[in-house]
Amino acid sequence: MEPERVRQTFRQPEAVAHYTRAARDLGLWRSEVRLFTSLFRDHEPLLDLGCGAGRIAFGLWELGYRRLQGIDYSSEMIREARQIARFHRYGIDFRLADAVALPLDNGALDGVIFGFNGLMQIPGRERRRRAMREVRRVVRPGGRFVFTTHDREHRVFRDFLRIQTTIWARGEQPDELEEFGDNFFRTPEGEIFMHLPNRAEILEDLEATGWRHQSDLMREEIANESSEVRRFSDECRFWVAEG
Repeated sequence: MEPERVRQTFRQPEAVAHYTRAARDLGLWRSEVRLFTSLFRDHEPLLDLGCGAGRIAFGLWELGYRRLQGIDYSSEMIREARQIARFHRYGIDFRLADAVALPLDNGALDGVIFGFNGLMQIPGRERRRRAMREVRRVVRPGGRFVFTTHDREHRVFRDFLRIQTTIWARGEQPDELEEFGDNFFRTPEGEIFMHLPNRAEILEDLEATGWRHQSDLMREEIANESSEVRRFSDECRFWVAEG
């Protein structure tokens, strides 16, 4: 599937409004606060990759982090993030760019956060690995990469796995989907592409792209989230890798 098809999803008014509401009203999840503050110091340069309208970057700013950047490949999302930042006087640099070609120097960052399953919205495993290599390039040795994925083998996705196994065994999956775990999800914000990996797949991808696996935990193991967060996002797995 062409990446441009996915990009267009995040240029639609409904999707932009959804992410803007999250940036303005939802803020950081309890699990994110606990994890990010344990991994990163407030003076370290950090990147919110796939930042959308800036939810994670703004939450980190409110916690005292000041060396922040945000990158997204949707110009509409970046426009919203910049408007919110100007209104609140957040000193965060938001830029339009693609995760597979980051406009940053080698080793420029102490950490990168690719939140809300953004990495898994890149179609094609090799393209996802290309993004992971780019993140590895811009993170200093010993720096960290934090990202989330779903886990198709977790109990929450048991029905999904059963149904998809049958569909793919029969060859009835949509032609645009290339890999088992790929799927389109219909939401009020439009049709969303998402790849649902299992844990073994991500471990293979980390090794193939030069990362050292540090930890992975389901969100429910880190914190008990609010009902608002659970409505916004399904259960996910947090990954921490070291460069």
